[in-house]
Amino acid sequence: MSEPTMEEICPDWGDDERMAFLFSAFKLNREVNCSDWDSKLGFWTELVLEAAGRRGRVGFTPRELGVWFQRKGSAPLGLGTVLQDMARRGLIQKESSFAASVDAGWLAWGVGLFLIKPLKWTLSSFLGNNTVSPDESFVIVDRIKEKAADVLKLCRNFLDKSHPVAAFTTLQQVCQSVCEDEKTFCLCLLQLQKEKKVTVAELEGDKIVKFIHPANSKALAVTEVDVGVYHLVNCEKMLSQKAEALSQEAERHKEDARKHLRTGKKNLALKSLKMRKRADKQLEDIHAKLDTIQTILDRIHSSQTDVKVVEAYQAGLGALRQSMKDVNVEKVENLMDQIEQFCETQDDISRTLAGENIDAIGDVDTSELEAELNALLEKTPEKTPVIPDVPVGPPSGSPSYDLLDAELEAELSKLTLSDKGRTVETRKAAVSLEPAQ
Repeated sequence: MSEPTMEEICPDWGDDERMAFLFSAFKLNREVNCSDWDSKLGFWTELVLEAAGRRGRVGFTPRELGVWFQRKGSAPLGLGTVLQDMARRGLIQKESSFAASVDAGWLAWGVGLFLIKPLKWTLSSFLGNNTVSPDESFVIVDRIKEKAADVLKLCRNFLDKSHPVAAFTTLQQVCQSVCEDEKTFCLCLLQLQKEKKVTVAELEGDKIVKFIHPANSKALAVTEVDVGVYHLVNCEKMLSQKAEALSQEAERHKEDARKHLRTGKKNLALKSLKMRKRADKQLEDIHAKLDTIQTILDRIHSSQTDVKVVEAYQAGLGALRQSMKDVNVEKVENLMDQIEQFCETQDDISRTLAGENIDAIGDVDTSELEAELNALLEKTPEKTPVIPDVPVGPPSGSPSYDLLDAELEAELSKLTLSDKGRTVETRKAAVSLEPAQ
């Protein structure tokens, strides 16, 4: 992929007057002209990040920036100040400081990717003056986080969830589309270690990577079980490759036997068939070993599930014991007795309030009261209700009474006629239903 030109990245790159201002050094004191200082600082900060992103880079050196931003034989004079400000705001970080912030002794293994050595340029001196080592490597923090997230996604899709351990070299090949070189892949693993999503360890000269399990909040240390699974998976891959080679060899011997038969070389044909039989026998043994390895891996996965189930049972038992620690049978029986006693007391109170135990009338005999009530009934005369006569004639104030009476007469005649018609129809129907004599 060809690198983009500065004209493609920066529209103002061809403006000589503006670029002359931007290429000039910063004033010694920002207070002299803070607007010019801030505008220049913002321009170069965005341009550094954009240029690195267009090139697919997660880091750079000041020397590389000088080459990227070369214009008419000159380089920007204020890049040191820009890098100081970017580091102070956490946009970039020294590569050596980034690696040292993670417990990653595996970085020293063999490759020597980072400048892990005594540095003359400490962070305090770097931020305290305008001098920056031209070969000091910096990483872009946000770019590393984005790349690390892509690496994690690719590796999770590649790995079996039940066996989240793989070789460093294998995972690097898986992530080639995201990490163009080994250094970028290492930086991404460092970021994932910082986020506690992977654990990297060295085993018999090889680096192995263990990824976080979806059910856990962070990646755990590599255990003996992980090492055993790692060896089993590697053995499975090796046997699978050997099985593929033997399968091709057996097919080749079979074709050779056919060719020898066509040419009449029966002895050579028999020899080829014997070699094919031998390859088939070896292939059968390898398949049996592969089945055994797969069975062991399945049992390991099942045992891990069983362990989690037992842990869940233990946690549930502990919670149940904790919730029932102040409860026993005697306390419950005592509580039920108290409840029953209080209910009886409440019933007594309710009956008392309803007057069931109080003679509100005193000592008066109820028979005397009934006799008095009968005497009152005998003395009460029966009165016949007076019903007013129904008025005849139109009510007063109804000038349209005659018209209304005529309309009612007409409606009544219609009803009478319709009833007669129905009576005739009913009789006809009855006659038609009578049986013939």
